[in-house]
Amino acid sequence: MQFTTISFPGDPAKYITPTWDQLDELTLQIARQIKASAENFDLVVALAKGAWPMSRSLVDYSQIKELASLGVKFYKGINERLKQPSIYQELPVEVENKKILLFDDVADTGESLRFAKDYLLKQGAKEVKVASLLYKPWSVVEPDYYGATTEAWIIFPFERREMIDLLQATWSKQGLDQQAILQRYQQLGFMEVYRSVC
Repeated sequence: MQFTTISFPGDPAKYITPTWDQLDELTLQIARQIKASAENFDLVVALAKGAWPMSRSLVDYSQIKELASLGVKFYKGINERLKQPSIYQELPVEVENKKILLFDDVADTGESLRFAKDYLLKQGAKEVKVASLLYKPWSVVEPDYYGATTEAWIIFPFERREMIDLLQATWSKQGLDQQAILQRYQQLGFMEVYRSVC
């Protein structure tokens, strides 16, 4: 799947803005890969919060019966990471002797996925495979299943309001005035959200 990359003068980041339909197609691709692999999983563990929106579709398409969530925090801004991941939401179910599919929206550095996989194995999981909607080639974890690769910063449709605030702070530090920032929001397709809730 190809995404339109958006870049701005003076901003080192490049951005993509996948649509809900594109995320659905990526999720369906992962389900097809799981089916082709003939793997049978007891449980999907979705990393909070990024995996939440598409995890329901993943369990539907793949017919994996159970879904749980684990909260792991690693990012604090655009390309800004904490020194190490940490758990802020524990698993609500037992994973001992279960075959688990660990799911996230993106494998970027891969550190959160590696941390979560190790954690699940320490909790007694029999096996842990990894899936992500998108995969960046420098990730320390290559997912067993993924939808597409990218090197851009991904702005998901479920985080536009959050990204408006983050980009506002980032671009203000870069010296942009509000008019220039609004023009960038327009290019990213954020203006409806901006006018509605900001």
